[in-house]
Amino acid sequence: MKALTADLAAVARRMRGERRVALAVHERPDVDALGAAAGMADLFAQLGVEATLHVVDEPELPAADVVLVGVPLATQAPPADTPLYALDSGSVPRLALGLDSWDGPIVNIDHHHDNTRFGELVLLRPTASSTAEVVCDLARALDLTPRPAAAAALYAGISFDSGHFRHASTTAHTLSTAAWLVSLGADPTAIYTALYERRPLGGLRLWARAVAGAREVAGGRALVAVLTLADVAAAGAGEGDTEGVVESLRAVDGVEAAALVKEQSSGPRCRVSLRSSGLDVSAVAAARGGGGHRQAAGFSADDSPEEVTAWLSSELARRLKTASS
Repeated sequence: MKALTADLAAVARRMRGERRVALAVHERPDVDALGAAAGMADLFAQLGVEATLHVVDEPELPAADVVLVGVPLATQAPPADTPLYALDSGSVPRLALGLDSWDGPIVNIDHHHDNTRFGELVLLRPTASSTAEVVCDLARALDLTPRPAAAAALYAGISFDSGHFRHASTTAHTLSTAAWLVSLGADPTAIYTALYERRPLGGLRLWARAVAGAREVAGGRALVAVLTLADVAAAGAGEGDTEGVVESLRAVDGVEAAALVKEQSSGPRCRVSLRSSGLDVSAVAAARGGGGHRQAAGFSADDSPEEVTAWLSSELARRLKTASS
């Protein structure tokens, strides 16, 4: 085994010395965040460390039957001063804990390029496909192998954040890591079905409404769709039944960036998802307090869907014009 990088070795050493830790993920956690947390919970269990995933005020935990099997879960913030392992989150306020700061020690494990590098220890891999892939590197550094349920969760996280191995972040290391997880018990067919083939009929109708109402921006170089609460009700869908919509918009020939504006019944009034083929949409999200990857990002806003859409249309048009000039 080749020598470990200093940050990987430091996190592995810290993990071996823990007794009880808290795990945290970003607000509105996706499959990568939860899969990474499941992987970390398994590694800690093998080390004899008590680890609990804390997720506060999050009504939906996607693919929980795949990525959270056997994971100790709490719906309140951790006890004060507990060592906090933050996964897949660019900053403390973005963690699904309802907190702006944390007084205890923090270990920050992530793959987002806009991570603020918070915490005492930082394990950041912007070139990795997912945080789940980083956790797999950590498992190897600890000389541990994820057990079958954790292997499935980590594989799901890698599959999800790599667009099922089609995004530019997919590398030879990503694929070899996925193969390793399959050898440990992850079932690619079952995981693909769980992640991508469970769309309810109401969700399909909601997807159709979004596509039908998509607005062209910058001469068709961008598409912006809006889904209001009235749309959700009319489609007989749930607010979470929008997975894959913005990716479908981005896949239209000639479209360089796409956005989906979703009205919410709780929390900030709107949630925006952004995707691109090259434009840095994380910069667009950052302008409104959000973040993410260069080609996949998001933000929340208290403005109306109409106001958010107008701002997005103007901002995307401006940035696309600058990018081509």
